[in-house]
Amino acid sequence: MRRSRIAIVLAVSAVALAGYGAFRLATHESSEPASVGAALARFRALPPSARTLPPALRGGTPKPGVYIYATRGFEVSHVLGTRRHPYPRRTTITVSVTSRGCLRTRWDVLATRHDATLACLHAGGTWRAIAQSEGHEFAGHVDRRAYVCTPSSTSGPARLTPGARWHSRCAIAGTSTVDDGIVIGPRTLALDGARADTVLLRTTTHVSGDTTGSGTTFTWIEPTTRLIVRRTIANASTTSTIVGGVRYEERAALALTTARPRR
Repeated sequence: MRRSRIAIVLAVSAVALAGYGAFRLATHESSEPASVGAALARFRALPPSARTLPPALRGGTPKPGVYIYATRGFEVSHVLGTRRHPYPRRTTITVSVTSRGCLRTRWDVLATRHDATLACLHAGGTWRAIAQSEGHEFAGHVDRRAYVCTPSSTSGPARLTPGARWHSRCAIAGTSTVDDGIVIGPRTLALDGARADTVLLRTTTHVSGDTTGSGTTFTWIEPTTRLIVRRTIANASTTSTIVGGVRYEERAALALTTARPRR
């Protein structure tokens, strides 16, 4: 009888351990950092026109290339448990030009995580927001979204005067996102071992539809070229799925390591 009890205990333990191992295997997440080399290769594969500023943009926008940022942060999805992706110590923002002379910026964080924006300069110095896109992957599910913005959407103020505002509305099927921005004012930071004059911007985001949530982004930019010098991000959202609402959170802080891009 005693041997039978021991055998039963061992069998139950083995099943429990096997189940735990299977759960860990099923919920294993890949969070491979996005490499600087991959960003450079992608940039160098672009046509020469995409790597050169047209005359209309020279002196007023960042030079095309790959900018490197010291980074802290993470993203978390609460699906089949809690899945957390820590962000690497270095991430990149790639600046390039489209065939119509518009500016594309892409933040690469992980092999499975990126953001991108497309904006065009209009008369009077206003930047029109054309499109936004993002990519995530959790539990083997790839979520890529390409939002299209309304014609009246802007991605920044024409002038960097304190209190200046801008607004955009972009959407995909079932979900829309609204950004409201304001210029806070001038700030001095350290860059390349020297003092750098920047302007602080705040953007608040509200998402509605199949995904609901909000976020706040603070961005410090160089006032002439509007190069991003520093940025903090805080986002939280919930997406309706067949298994219920899936919560997502993101926190990140970026600091430019040098104002000269890699090309």
